[in-house]
Amino acid sequence: MSRRLLLVLAHPDDESMGNGTLITRHVGVGCEVHLVCATRGGAGWTGRPAGRRPEELTQIRAEELARAAEVLHLASVELWDYPDGGVTGCDQDEIVERVRVAVERLEPDVVVGWGPDGGYGHPAHIAIGACTDRAVAGSGKPHYHMAVDRRAADAFNNLVTSQRLDVGTMRLVAVEPVDVILEPSPEELAIIGRAIACHDSQRTAFVDRMINNPWLLFWMARSSYVRVSGHRGDVATDLLPELA
Repeated sequence: MSRRLLLVLAHPDDESMGNGTLITRHVGVGCEVHLVCATRGGAGWTGRPAGRRPEELTQIRAEELARAAEVLHLASVELWDYPDGGVTGCDQDEIVERVRVAVERLEPDVVVGWGPDGGYGHPAHIAIGACTDRAVAGSGKPHYHMAVDRRAADAFNNLVTSQRLDVGTMRLVAVEPVDVILEPSPEELAIIGRAIACHDSQRTAFVDRMINNPWLLFWMARSSYVRVSGHRGDVATDLLPELA
């Protein structure tokens, strides 16, 4: 039976922009990678794709996620309907229960979700991460938080400043220490770039520049994780230890 990894995330594109290396690395060794995504991203209208309307955005982003899932070879995608921008106002106990049911149904070897920093303080990331924490607590499942280590945060923030990149108010939050760091290979970067490109509605000038700049894409794809529970032995630097 294949080993299984479950990602519980907030938005379509979190899988590609935040976890592309994790996914491609594990798929590459025969692991099934499953995704639960809490929202359809209906608050992120940027005027793309051309010819579409803002009221179509949830459908557009579902289509984009399906295409990215094919590029990344995800084993399954479960897309929920919590409102983008309104997750914190939803029934948190209900979300916890839905995550718990997904974990029981998929029986993953490892669960990965957002940590309390939300990567850059994003409220939906923080809320979904907290619900995942509650759902997995006491299950005995190895559980990891997505994180940004100091080196990656400094590199990215310095690039934003030195190249005057427009990323709005986003600034990555460094977490220390981290337990796992995954640095993408050129082959993995190529896959990740194609997956990110699938999310056309979210392709700002910054995202387009990132896709076409291997150095910038490297720092976006370089992923770190903090162990919340489970395995306490030696930590691998290329794969989550429970799946190595």
